[in-house]
Amino acid sequence: MSVREPLPRPDLSLQIFTLEINSKPTLVFEAKGITEACEICLDAELRLDLSALTSDGVPIYTGDAMLAPRPASQTEIAAFKRAVELAPTSDEPTMAFRVKIDGVVVVTVDTE
Repeated sequence: MSVREPLPRPDLSLQIFTLEINSKPTLVFEAKGITEACEICLDAELRLDLSALTSDGVPIYTGDAMLAPRPASQTEIAAFKRAVELAPTSDEPTMAFRVKIDGVVVVTVDTE
């Protein structure tokens, strides 16, 4: 009888969320649950990064904007997974924008 190494399993504890800024779906990301997703939304560095970005000349985040995570839709999940496949290897978490970001070359991610 031979013993096989177990196959690596994906981290099933991660869920995919969509960050809405003022009710506009803006960013798709992974978190361990809704509590962690809310903590990510409160992160000062994320807010600072978002405040530096514009879409069609309009800031995507201002200090008084409401940030709210929600579970991602099936379409958003598929697009996020495709973005992860296409992204270069990194130690940083992958986040996928749902809006056009000015000055950034963006690859449109089809779900297939």
